[in-house]
Amino acid sequence: VFCVAQANPAMVYHSSFNERKGEAICKGVVLPLHTKVKGPAPPMKADQTDVIDEAIQFFRANVFYRNFEHEGPADLILCYLTAYIAEVIRVYAKQKTRSDGVKKIQAISMSQNFAIPGDKGFCLPGFFTAPKSRKEADIFRQYMRQCREETANRLLEKCYLEDGTQNKWWCQFSKRKFMGITST
Repeated sequence: VFCVAQANPAMVYHSSFNERKGEAICKGVVLPLHTKVKGPAPPMKADQTDVIDEAIQFFRANVFYRNFEHEGPADLILCYLTAYIAEVIRVYAKQKTRSDGVKKIQAISMSQNFAIPGDKGFCLPGFFTAPKSRKEADIFRQYMRQCREETANRLLEKCYLEDGTQNKWWCQFSKRKFMGITST
């Protein structure tokens, strides 16, 4: 007898920042971050978790879902970061040493040339709305670049051990695609 368990969409982990107010961008929100990377995000208190911490913490559970129903603007940011984390882990899995991973990911995380809502090739077209103005597009791009760079830096500590070799418990997720998304 086979028992097939179906993933319940209600079991997806959602952001705790959905009620937090901030600058609205493309149906998402600019949330505070713990970062030294320059960008539009306000600073976060040191003793609190930010949306990047949540995305990394929930990644290994959320990556198994093919659908994600957002409950607020912070969930959109969480969803984007989850797709980006999967992309970063795929890059790290191909780089056997930490130093190789750093070199390869810098080009991706610091890039200014990535698709935003309204662009052809944006990974989550049904989630975000296209920017209403050039200013909103610039803020979205700057905020996501800031999030991408900080996320890649934090994942470096997770995906590689102290001796510089890969952490198999994180790199094994390189084959997983969040909602079928292969790149951000």
